[in-house]
Amino acid sequence: MNLSELQGHWRRDLLRWPGGEGEDDETTRVHWLQAGSLYADIRVPVGRPETRGARCLADLDPPALLRLMQAEGFAGTITLDGDICTWHRRINWHGRPEGVDAGRMVFEDAALIEDGVHAPYRELWRQVEGPPLSASRIAGGGLEGVLVSSEAEFLVALGRPGEAPSAPMVEALERGERPPEIVAHFGSLYALGTWDGADGVAAIATDPFVEGQPVIARRGETLIWRRLGFDGDRQDVPFDQDQSAR
Repeated sequence: MNLSELQGHWRRDLLRWPGGEGEDDETTRVHWLQAGSLYADIRVPVGRPETRGARCLADLDPPALLRLMQAEGFAGTITLDGDICTWHRRINWHGRPEGVDAGRMVFEDAALIEDGVHAPYRELWRQVEGPPLSASRIAGGGLEGVLVSSEAEFLVALGRPGEAPSAPMVEALERGERPPEIVAHFGSLYALGTWDGADGVAAIATDPFVEGQPVIARRGETLIWRRLGFDGDRQDVPFDQDQSAR
């Protein structure tokens, strides 16, 4: 296995673990975009809470927010040691991860098979055809992350490195409480979408209220984050972008 074989947009078709067979594209939309050593990953369940009549996350009750917390997102760099790929999570939507995220990779019948090294699972990935991807490290609005994009699509991942694990927030939501730190948690963003001219329109995102809306925009040499706050406030935030990062 070499780095060049992992380049591109990968969609997960299947997840298996001992004693069962679970998530696939019918239950969770999982996408991994790799460009050079930089990557971003988003995982959004299909079954999401009803948002009609709500204008922003602040309008949702704890059970609805709890269901949104089932999403995942992370980004950073990968390293390869033979056929073992390790995903180093510079940012992670659920906070500092426990353990090492590593998988043994092999190609089989035009699919990429990932077998867990430190946990018993198997994932099957299929490549999504499209133009070549490039990636850069980005920062803005007190967050940092990775943007992986082509002339057609993008995946933007923004968060805070070293964030505390989300488990206490999840437990509070399960009790029917809304912990104050949930506002900052949803201040980060993972969104996959397509370019409409200079606007990057989200198709799936950790915040359902930005889906179908521009979340990033190109303004000449400047990249703008069209930030939607927890309470519905909108703000254009310019990114610092390290285009030399690959």
